[in-house]
Amino acid sequence: MKKIFLLVFAAVIAAAVTGLAYKAPAWEPGPRESYPAFLTSEGVTIAVEPFYTDKLAAGVFDKKDMITRGIMPFAVVIFNDNDFRVEISGLDIELIHSDRPDVRIKTMPPNEVTWRLSQRDKTWRTQRIPRLSQNELDRNMLEDFDRKFLMKKTVEARGQAGGFLYLHLPENENAEEFLSGAMLYIPRIFRLDDGSRMIYFEISLARIFHGVSAARGVQEGVDTRRAQ
Repeated sequence: MKKIFLLVFAAVIAAAVTGLAYKAPAWEPGPRESYPAFLTSEGVTIAVEPFYTDKLAAGVFDKKDMITRGIMPFAVVIFNDNDFRVEISGLDIELIHSDRPDVRIKTMPPNEVTWRLSQRDKTWRTQRIPRLSQNELDRNMLEDFDRKFLMKKTVEARGQAGGFLYLHLPENENAEEFLSGAMLYIPRIFRLDDGSRMIYFEISLARIFHGVSAARGVQEGVDTRRAQ
């Protein structure tokens, strides 16, 4: 009887652990018309979407408290209408603010995100995270955040591709209010037929919240800038 009880108990524990295991939600970029915040330049359209509430973030990652823990997934989707491939560097992208020139937010790497989301204490830790091996992290979670990460993305001719940045907004900020005045600055985009660098993108998020664009030099998502 004792042996049977132990076997049943072990099965219950195993089922509970399995139920708590990280499950990677599917995510695919939407059609370009589904994104209110975008910019088109030189045959390339880049659309952006911040997942700025816990509910929104939980739809693309299997964590119910990402925003509470200080990490915001930020989707970047590239539509390439050219006859050549283009490449975008996600590590150089910055979230900037029209009224806060001191604020320039870059992405966190997937291993840091995975570590932060695995801590019992949800309080944001400002100190540097310890050096970690992949064996110390939740493998399923790390693989999902790594697979969806926009580190360096090649977009085929007449194709589309996308991925996520993982951003930490300034402390004690209302996410919606902050983001409504923010822009995503994308400095490094290259055409891969001749290696030349394309003009930068600066995409306002205002239309997500107010239905109008506040980006400098942008009207209805069409680029009106002039190359320097």
